[in-house]
Amino acid sequence: MRTRSSAPFFLLTLVFAGCGRSMEPDTPAYLEIREVIVGPTLAKCYGVGPQSCMVVNGGLFYDGIEGFEYEAGYDYLLRIGEYDPWDGREPPQDAGRYAYRLLEQLEKTPAPSTRATLSVGPARVICHRSDDFCPVVDRAPYDDLIASFEYEAGYHYSLGANRYRDGRYVLSEVISRIRAAGPEEEITIDRHRVECDDGYPGYCKVVNDAPFRGEIVGFQPAHDYDYRLRVERFDMFPDGLTGSPRVPAYGFRWLETLERTQSG
Repeated sequence: MRTRSSAPFFLLTLVFAGCGRSMEPDTPAYLEIREVIVGPTLAKCYGVGPQSCMVVNGGLFYDGIEGFEYEAGYDYLLRIGEYDPWDGREPPQDAGRYAYRLLEQLEKTPAPSTRATLSVGPARVICHRSDDFCPVVDRAPYDDLIASFEYEAGYHYSLGANRYRDGRYVLSEVISRIRAAGPEEEITIDRHRVECDDGYPGYCKVVNDAPFRGEIVGFQPAHDYDYRLRVERFDMFPDGLTGSPRVPAYGFRWLETLERTQSG
């Protein structure tokens, strides 16, 4: 199905098409008018912190497009206007220099995809490419987004998804969601982080005097403290499966802080 309409929708890509000034008093003077292609998936990106970005003309687009409502799974061709919302003044910190407005949605076409079934682990681990935590998808760290999926740590998931040409996924259904469970035990966490020392880059927490790549589900440590915790230990991979060397075989859920000691 291919549609052509001027209904509102949201994203960007770059092809110069002209400039213009509207006679409407509330419409900005456009610095440029462009036709852009918006892809069918969202991607993980970093602004002030981790966020999601549209994929426009094959690249990450950090801004929004006024009047455009994005729906995953479609390719879009849009005509948009670029303008200066600050009237030449310096923008606030972390704000974009320019803003974008949808002028016309030229096409909306279902993007080709293939069906996939994904497993998602109950705790995140240090990402491949950033000093951040990533979900464990198909038993390996996944440093991107599954569009429309709201992850909650502490559960084993089986997902139905559509895989698109860029290798990213859009959720179609949650097939199962099972709480990860196991025995209780005590662990210690050192205030320092160290190189993970397993042949892969990254800095790890020190849990029970050894580097540990995983997160402690539900635990928010303060800087410069050592901890002794009561936790629930669970398997990261059910039914005896194993995964990437970057993923520990087990994870922890915080239950109680037994001791907290400040450095110095």
